[in-house]
This record gives sequence, structure tokens and C-alpha cells, in this order.
Amino acid sequence: MRAAANTTSPPRTDGLPPGPSTSPAVQTFHYWRERQRYMPQMFDQFGDIVTLRLIPHGPFVILRDPEHIREVFRGAPEIFHGGKGNWNLLPIVGRNSLLTLDAPEHKPERKRMMPPFHHDRIAGLVATMRRIAEDEARRWPVDRPFRFLDRSYALTLEIIVKAVLGVDDPARALAMSEALHKVADMNLTGILVLIRPGLGKYWPWRNVVRNLEHADRLIYQEIALRRQDPDRAGRTDVLSMLLEDPDADDRDVRDEVMTLLMAGHETTAVGLAWLFERLLRHPEAHARLRRGLDDPKDPYRTAVFKEALRVRPVIQNVARRLTEPIELAGYQLPAGATVVPAIGVVGRDERWWDADAAAFRPERWLDGNPSAQAWLPFGGGVRRCIGAMFAQVEIETVVAAILRTVAIEAVDPADEDDRMHHITMIPKQGTRMRVVRRLG
Repeated sequence: MRAAANTTSPPRTDGLPPGPSTSPAVQTFHYWRERQRYMPQMFDQFGDIVTLRLIPHGPFVILRDPEHIREVFRGAPEIFHGGKGNWNLLPIVGRNSLLTLDAPEHKPERKRMMPPFHHDRIAGLVATMRRIAEDEARRWPVDRPFRFLDRSYALTLEIIVKAVLGVDDPARALAMSEALHKVADMNLTGILVLIRPGLGKYWPWRNVVRNLEHADRLIYQEIALRRQDPDRAGRTDVLSMLLEDPDADDRDVRDEVMTLLMAGHETTAVGLAWLFERLLRHPEAHARLRRGLDDPKDPYRTAVFKEALRVRPVIQNVARRLTEPIELAGYQLPAGATVVPAIGVVGRDERWWDADAAAFRPERWLDGNPSAQAWLPFGGGVRRCIGAMFAQVEIETVVAAILRTVAIEAVDPADEDDRMHHITMIPKQGTRMRVVRRLG
């Protein structure tokens, strides 16, 4: 039996950690529908390590202590399989995706995907991101309430299509956006047909299959056009960079395009929505951020980004499926169990922050890097989100572009509640705001 890492946990205990006595069906319901409230309740009741029995996965061992989470992130990738934790995405992103691959295939694929996400490559896309965000904000009506989350989805999808995929023909870009939107908006019920293909004969699953097949056709067409482009070597979009690898076949590239969509579209859109939801309810932070808009290196912009993701986490947890038994926190965890770092809960735990851990206070980041091991919105270890820097640059660029273009305010001064949508936690009202006046 191999241990995940050295630990100062209690003496070894036979069996799984404690957990609720309710039926697996009840636990599964609460986990999928309201985990942002359910998991903190379980931790308060049972401590920093809790076992949930979820259908059809078996035991989920949920972790709140950053030290235990660090052990998981530093654990051998041959034992801690993150790809198996993303089983529900497999039919969409494919078997060659970073999200679904495990050791030993994961490491070389991650290495192949790294070049497009180097800082200098990302910097080459900033101007396109800024232009798209400014054009989007200019279309917003003055003094008419709207759901920013809806516009954020459209905005981040346009950035993926035009900046990431480099689709510069307006007709093709529109067709690609519409097709990818339908795939990204697939709910858990829709995913069932990709796991049970026989359902594809029936409504509504018949449309799910058609939407995915249509998106695939457009992606393969774009790959073919880009391979034939004599100017491809001089392009800065991610798709062109992926095709620089002579060993990348069309299926590999297709899977990574879908990975960029699933990992970089909805999560970034929701992160933007939460940032504005918090910012518009804190006038001093809003005003301070505006004062630094002309300084691209203003540290307060990054402080706002980090604080928004801390207090309003987009993703509540990540998962690793065990291929071998391990010892963790003094418990013997069997092969086949799933260990689940509760990264959203850790980010708001007063033990690792301070007494006002729930408060939105970007200034806390200007005096250093508080509780760095407890800020985990992009996961950690060898499976830390490869697009973390891209997401940060995109969000900070879009926020600055919008604030330079329009003056905005919240429709309702009360904090918005949250709710589950797919795997993300979104503002329940969609971050309702209005444009007060145009600035540029």
C-alpha cells in the first residue's frame, strides 16, 4: 500500500472517513443540486474529511484541509487519476483531451499544449480580446436592465471563436459560435445520450447528437482550411499554434478545441459575471479599479480578479479517482474511491484567511499573497488548469475594456445568491446591471 505523501494526520483508521447516514440517492441529489451549501454543512458536522456515497460513482472522499489537498495534488499521477474524475465530459471533449487523459498519456499531451499558453503568445491576443469586449459593451442599451451573464457567455464564446480559433470570416465565425453555444449549453440530461447512445433515437436527445455532430463538422472544416493557409505560421491564434505540431492529427486537434470550449468558455464567463456582481456592490473597489485603468500593470486589477474568484468560486471542487489504495489523513482509502478537494470551501475558510473571509476586500492581496495554498480556483499539481494565465489575462482585459467603454451599476443593491449550472456556480439573477452612460 502506497501513501500519497508524508502526513501529520491522526493514527491510521480502518475504513473510510465518516459521512452522512442518509441514502446514496439523497446524498447524490444534494451534491449535484446544492453542493455549495451541502459540502460546508458536511464539513461542519464531520470535520475536514468526509465520505459521501454518490450514485453511480461510489465513495467520494471530500477534503477541506489545504495540507490534505496538497498531498493529493502532489500525489503520483499514476495513482490519482483526474481524467476519470471528468468522466461526464468524455463524450464531448474526446479521449485525447487534457481533461480526460491520465498518466502516462497526460504528460506528453500537456507538454504539446503548452506553447500556445506561454505568456508572449497570450499577449499577442490581448488586442483582439480588448476589441471584442469594447464592441460588445457599445451594443448595450443605456438605462435598460440586462443580465450580464448572458452577454458574458456570448463575449467569451466570441473570444474563443475569433481569438483562440482564429475564425476571421464573419459567416464562418457566426456559424461556429452558434454551433459551439449549443454544445456548451448541454445539460446533464443531454449528456445521458452520449453515455447511452441508444437514447439518440428519441427527443430531446436526438437534437443533442445532431448539435454535437454539426459542431464537429465545422471544427474539422476549420482545421482543414487552416492546414491549407499559407500564412498559418504568422498567425497568433491557438488553433494555428496547435497545428504547428507535425504529429497532431485532426482528431487530436478537434478534442483540444472542445477542451478549450468546455474549460475556457463557461468558467471564464461565470468568473466575469461574479467579478462584476461583487465589484458593482462595492463602490470604493469599483472607483479604485477605474482610477487605475490607464495603467496596464496596476496591481489592483489582479487583486480584484483574485478576490472575486476567492469569495465567489466558479468551480466548487476537482476530483481524482484512485487506482491504488492510499493512506490519507489517517484513513485507508481503497482503489476506486474518488478524492475531492473542495477548493471552493477552502477559499472562504476563516482558518486560512481571517475573520472576514466572506468579505470582498481586494486590498488583502496588495500586502503579499495571503494563504496562497488556500487559493485554488484553477486546481493544482500536474493537472492545474493549463489555461489559468489565459483566463486571468482575458478576464482582466475584458473588465478594463468594459469599464473604459461604459459606466455601469447594479440593478439591485442586494447581493445575488448562487445556483448550480452544469458544473459551475452562477449568479442566480445573472448579474443584473444597467449602463448609466457611454464613455467611449
